[in-house]
Formats: sequence, C-alpha cells, structure tokens
Amino acid sequence: MLAVLFSITAGAVMGHERRDVDKYTLVVGFIVEPAFESLKNGLDFRITKTVSPDSAMDMGPDLMEHGAVFGSPSLANGESFSFEVTHDLEDQTLTYHSHENHDLIGSITVSDSAETSGSIDVMIMDAMIMPADITVQPGTVIKWTNQASGPQTATSGMPSEIGHEHEAEEVDVPVEGLEETVQFEITHVASGTSKVMPIRTIFRDPGHYTADLIPTAPGIYEFRLFGTIEGNDFNEIFISRGGGGGFGDVEGSAELQFPEILPEVREIEGAVRGAQASADGAVDLAGSADDSASTAKLIGVIGIVLGAVGIASGAGSAVYAMRRK
Repeated sequence: MLAVLFSITAGAVMGHERRDVDKYTLVVGFIVEPAFESLKNGLDFRITKTVSPDSAMDMGPDLMEHGAVFGSPSLANGESFSFEVTHDLEDQTLTYHSHENHDLIGSITVSDSAETSGSIDVMIMDAMIMPADITVQPGTVIKWTNQASGPQTATSGMPSEIGHEHEAEEVDVPVEGLEETVQFEITHVASGTSKVMPIRTIFRDPGHYTADLIPTAPGIYEFRLFGTIEGNDFNEIFISRGGGGGFGDVEGSAELQFPEILPEVREIEGAVRGAQASADGAVDLAGSADDSASTAKLIGVIGIVLGAVGIASGAGSAVYAMRRK
C-alpha cells in the first residue's frame, strides 16, 4: 500500500488535513468546515501529483510555452492581429507578451460564464497593454492593435527566458479518474457506525472529489479512502481533530438555531423509540387484561354450567323420589 511503501508527511490545511504520499498530495476534510450536526455536508478530497514538465506537456498543451497557442507577426504602428479563442481553452488562463518588449505582459482567462463574448479590442502601447487582463467566453475574437511607437507582437506564453525557467521546475497536476477506483468509508468513532460510499467528481474541477452526506451525530469522525490510484494499492485513514487529526469534528447545531431551538434528529429518534416502547408495553398490558377478562368469562360460564347441572340433578332426584311413593 502507498501508506506503507512511501514516506508520509502530514499537516493541517485550512481546516483540512494535507498529506504527501510519494508523488501524490492529498487534502482531505469536510467540504464545509466547521461541520454541524444535521446539516448537509460531504467529503472534500483533492489529489495532485508532482511530475516533470515533459510529463505535464504530454497531458496537454503547455500554455506557458512561448508561442504554443498563438503568435502574431511583427506589427507596425496601427497594424492589428486577431485570434479566436477555441473551446478547448475553456477554464484555462493564457499568459501572453510582446516579443519585442518582454515587459508588456497580459492574460486571457476563458470561461463560459464570462460577460465578454463576440469580440474585444486590446491596445498595445509603449508602456502597457490595455486592457492587460481579460476574461472572455470561448469563441470570442481578440484583436490586438499596435499603438506603440515601435513594432510589437502578441505572442502566447511567457518570454523565452522566463519560459525556460518555468520548464526547469516540477509541476503539480490533478489526478483524475479516481471515481472509478477509490471508495470512501466514514465512521462515527463514538458509536463505531461505518458506511462505505462511492466518490464523485466535482464539475470542472479536475482532481477534486466528494461524497454527499449529512452527519447526524456530533463528535469525532474517521475518513478512509481506499482502492487503487494509477494501479497502486491505496488505503489512507484520516481522523478529525478530536482524535488527533487535521480536519474538524462535527459540532452540535443548537447554537446556530434562531429564534427557536429545534430538537436534533437523534433526539427525535430517541423520543420516537421511547414512545414506541411505551406503546408496545401498553399493547402487552392490554393483551394481559384481555387474557384476564377472557379467563374470568370462562370461569363464569363454567359456574353457570355447573349450576345448571346441579339444578337438573336436584330436579331429577325429586321426580325419582315422588315416583317411589
């Protein structure tokens, strides 16, 4: 297992627990912290791995690479260059620069929810780009116009020397596909009650997983994530802060309630169980009473029958005596 094979370091991260397992970094906790009893919550599980820049490029285009996405020819004053943002760049941020002046740097964030669509004009000046940072929808056409005194370009990525520095560093990339290979077990430590659940991905957030749940009792909780990651056996246990771990315990919700404090689910369940036990006892007593009443009725009937037999016997004896006279 990864937990056994590789060295581990751990720490708390924003109410969550961060743990390094070989090349993987895991961040685990409740998706909403602090977590409160009877309020909807869930597992919050993020996982990335550290890879070389070459490996990261194999996973897709390196948006930091000089000229990887677009590059204009040298633009004289008044000349323009246009680029249509493609849909495969959605949810990405591209940096670009002027190849003639590396101090002129801008960025393009691509989002389906952006207000800007259709087209947008960007001006390249001697000392700045206006607007330098833009957010646009896929399909937007960006038009750069050179208004500087000398030639300029619009080139994606960072300037060459900065780009080379970037390539020398290792990078963290999300680990995807774990909804098929990893499961989640949650345990309420005080009661020992456990439940295994599947995990699911969070939309448009690679490497981020959750499992929906509503904790119905306060206290210490244990999370276990197990299965396989990229073919490696995986079994990691995380415990909430009251048990010495890094993410928060589940707290009672009474202090949050206003203006009326409502009973918790467990209190209602306890009351229902008590009422059910009382009802069952009443049924048993009623059954006993019915049995006693039935017995009394039976004894009464037997008495009546015996009385009738006695009367009949007496009458028969009297008739017999009269006949003998």
